[in-house]
Amino acid sequence: MPTAWMPSVQSSATCRPQLHDSASCSTLHSSSMVQWRMPSLRPLHCLSPQLKQGLDRRCRATATEEASDTELGAADLEQWQLCQAKLAQLGFEEEECDTVLKKAFGWAGQAYWRKSKVKEVPTEQQVDAVKAFLQGLKFSEADIKKAVKTFPEVLGLPVEQQLQGNVEKLKKDWKMTDKVIPNVVKRQPAVLGYNVDCEGNCQGDCNRCWVRF
Repeated sequence: MPTAWMPSVQSSATCRPQLHDSASCSTLHSSSMVQWRMPSLRPLHCLSPQLKQGLDRRCRATATEEASDTELGAADLEQWQLCQAKLAQLGFEEEECDTVLKKAFGWAGQAYWRKSKVKEVPTEQQVDAVKAFLQGLKFSEADIKKAVKTFPEVLGLPVEQQLQGNVEKLKKDWKMTDKVIPNVVKRQPAVLGYNVDCEGNCQGDCNRCWVRF
């Protein structure tokens, strides 16, 4: 039987020639091609634990989002859509609108709210009130979008008690003027949400604490 030289398919890095039977060359070549395509055809039980965990997390996240949609009645859904439209006017994409509203009203993530706001239904009046407050600080629509994107929870905060109260605190405790405050809020929108002052004795509520200012 004649023989032929060909590179080994087992070590592409070294590419050392090995002696193979010529009759098996075509079989070996086709076999290697099948093996090359196998990763995209692996059944679930062949996946690594890391890949399985990633798939499980994505599936659970999708299921959670679908479940939250079913929790809204007709009137609540209408309010949600009105608020989406308000955010769209500021330049947010559709998916961004949902992300912002979920964070702002306790549907996703509790790093700021700490269960003090859980799955509240946003209202058009609340979104309008926060927008008007920021406009009162001489914010342009681009400024408002940036602030909301950076600190979505601002949309869920009471205007007079929290937002205006923090502006007054900046004036009183930090001696800031009306001219300076808008620039400060633009740089750090989360300052509008600070409502804890541990004064160096940490209370474990750092996302809402003035110590970050």
